[in-house]
Amino acid sequence: MFEDYLDQLRNRFIKNNEEINLDKLIDLAVSDLIENFALKDEENFINITVSNDAFIKRNREKWSKGFIKLHALREICLEAGINFQKQFLKNIKYHNDELIGVFIQQHAHACRISGEIIYLLEGGYPDAALARWRTLYEMTVQCLIIQKYGRDAAIDFIKYGLVKTVEGVEEHHRTSEQMGHETFTDDELKIYSELRENFIGNDNSWHWARKYTGFSKIEKLREYVGLDKWSYNYKLASRNIHADYYEMGSLYAMHEAKEDILLVGQSNSGFTDPAHFTAISLSQITSIFLTAYLEDKTSEFDYTDSLIFIKIIDNYVKEVGEAFLQVQKNKKAPTQ
Repeated sequence: MFEDYLDQLRNRFIKNNEEINLDKLIDLAVSDLIENFALKDEENFINITVSNDAFIKRNREKWSKGFIKLHALREICLEAGINFQKQFLKNIKYHNDELIGVFIQQHAHACRISGEIIYLLEGGYPDAALARWRTLYEMTVQCLIIQKYGRDAAIDFIKYGLVKTVEGVEEHHRTSEQMGHETFTDDELKIYSELRENFIGNDNSWHWARKYTGFSKIEKLREYVGLDKWSYNYKLASRNIHADYYEMGSLYAMHEAKEDILLVGQSNSGFTDPAHFTAISLSQITSIFLTAYLEDKTSEFDYTDSLIFIKIIDNYVKEVGEAFLQVQKNKKAPTQ
């Protein structure tokens, strides 16, 4: 690629009666090329942005029926969550309730992650969207366990989160010098370590769910709550997260490809599964939140709105799947 340019530099050295030194030659070439590339940076950025915006426009048009329903579902889940939040905020008894606290936080996470997934799909990255769905699936499994065992499980879930925070503090402290970061003092580190010890003692294998289910690994926990049928999809999503060798043809983005290629960018194929999985998981987490304490006879909540929202959400989940599947079956545009 740079052969002609390097020849010109060599000729310059010869003309000036300078010794041709490879390191000096490369350094000079790199310096000149960086300067030349920099002159084109803004133009390249404009071209890339224009091309990307044009792709997204075409992609949204192709999958418009699906995107309309998926966006609508997310907005309804948000509205349902806000409506339920307003209800329990009226009663000070629930302001610091651990079960409500965990569910509202998980619901907020689920709504945000669903937005990220939609953005990835609209941008043409279905496999990245599936990888992001993996988090929603794990959250669904956790929420179902907490729903089954109630407030005590929620408290342990919060403790587990704090234990993970302490592990993060310790890791930051350990690597700070190498990374050139300011970090926690030894006294602060001691406080965090004591906090973890108060929660779990010397049990470094402690996991919040083991106390209730006997398990800690997602493979067993998903089976425990009846979601093991999603194991293949979860494994597929995991392959897109971890460094692994797999053929390009196995990607969702390659579903409409007519030949084997090395995909390095966007695609307008393979959206149905990631979109429908997202709709299902988001609806499950929303329903769990909207029915917190439903079985508690002493609960002061009126669940009428929640039950109406859940039925509407269930209908939209079905419509999301049908809309994306309809576009997939009627596909006209080739992979981009």
